[in-house]
Amino acid sequence: MIKLRLTGGQHAALVNHLYPGDNKEAVALGLCSRSFTSEGHTLCLKEIHPIPHDKCFQREEDYVHWPTDMLKPLLEVAEKHNYAILKIHCHPGGGEFFSHIDTKSDRELFSGIHQWLDTNLPHVSCIMLPDGRIFGRAFDRDLNEQRIQQISVAGANIYQWHYQPVEGLNEALQARNLQAFGKGTMLMLSRMKIGVVGCSGTGSIVIEQLKRYGVGSFVLVDPDTIDFVNLNRIIGSTHSDAEMKVLKTSVMKREIEEVGFKTTITVYPSHISEANVVKDLADCDILFGCVDGAEGRHILNLISSCYLIPYFDLGVRLDADGVGGISGIYGTVHYIQPGGSSLLSRGAYSVGKLLAETTKRQNAEAYARNQYLAAVGESSPAVITVNMKAAATAVEDFLARIHPYRIIPNSEIDAIRIIFATSETTTVNYKDKSCEFFDKYVGIGDVKPLLRIDELGRD
Repeated sequence: MIKLRLTGGQHAALVNHLYPGDNKEAVALGLCSRSFTSEGHTLCLKEIHPIPHDKCFQREEDYVHWPTDMLKPLLEVAEKHNYAILKIHCHPGGGEFFSHIDTKSDRELFSGIHQWLDTNLPHVSCIMLPDGRIFGRAFDRDLNEQRIQQISVAGANIYQWHYQPVEGLNEALQARNLQAFGKGTMLMLSRMKIGVVGCSGTGSIVIEQLKRYGVGSFVLVDPDTIDFVNLNRIIGSTHSDAEMKVLKTSVMKREIEEVGFKTTITVYPSHISEANVVKDLADCDILFGCVDGAEGRHILNLISSCYLIPYFDLGVRLDADGVGGISGIYGTVHYIQPGGSSLLSRGAYSVGKLLAETTKRQNAEAYARNQYLAAVGESSPAVITVNMKAAATAVEDFLARIHPYRIIPNSEIDAIRIIFATSETTTVNYKDKSCEFFDKYVGIGDVKPLLRIDELGRD
């Protein structure tokens, strides 16, 4: 399987360039990083290089002739970093097909690209239709063609276009969901691979909702076992699970399987900082972070940035007054678009807290000796009703981005805050749409070490 991923900003830039309003074809080039899995090959768009309209030799409603010498600087970069070349043009008149002219020019172009780069890794040609939808094909060294099976856009709205046969829905099981969201959205959910990191309070409730929406595949990550203190809030956990210290991921797997939707489940009873965990999460279509600490949030934000994956982060805080009461209850759901603002730039965690947590996990003695490291909290009050509201808000936000139904445009909602004391729910729009730290990770794909974290490069 070959997949292509773009950010929302990249997709908007391509729409603006390819459809300037003159009803003529236009073309752009791109550099894509690569990510390899046992199931296939994912290309992450890293750079866009529009071919200026006035530099084209000819532009017509059904034809564009452009100077291919503009490709040379990109070939040099692709050779150095093992990138894929993307060529994308438009069909102003519509039509989901490659014309005979398209095929002839593509075969000439990609023959030259493969001669220059001399690998058998694919390079891709795509077409954008007037509604913004993209389809495409890949060429190997022998110019064998393979259709790109999935193209995704991680923007304020989340788009996924699939180009392969899929098993039909069990409409009897999904009748009420189909009434609400329609067959297209339910089919999209059935094809999705969703990663959930943290299977405790909010995580178990996120999983409970998503499994009943018929999500096709889960990657679940949590190193902990069920304890008696978890029984007040973890969906599906039992007294027997606590007695036997059953892994939280095992409980979630058991509960998903018992629903009977034939969901595929992969579990990792380990910390997110392991390379195999990162790689499987990098192959997910959507990420949900249900963790308390800074380190887990930071790694999830890195995966989102490097591999162009939409990321929903959940946070709940109950402040105890010390005498048996509660001074405040808050919940926040952040939506992170790769290439946009990050949890770090939004102040959801600090560098000091990140350093402290990483040091404590890797070297507890060093953490204990270092008086300058921030304190790492061990636990906080947690109750199911608060967790349920936060988890429902996160899943609603996710659904609104794949099936827009809100009055407010998704582009105006970056985070949702819940203040339980006043029953207020407010939305936040972060005007600063980028993060200086995470910008340099956007679309880098597989690098050594993974995520540019030294620990992930060790054998």
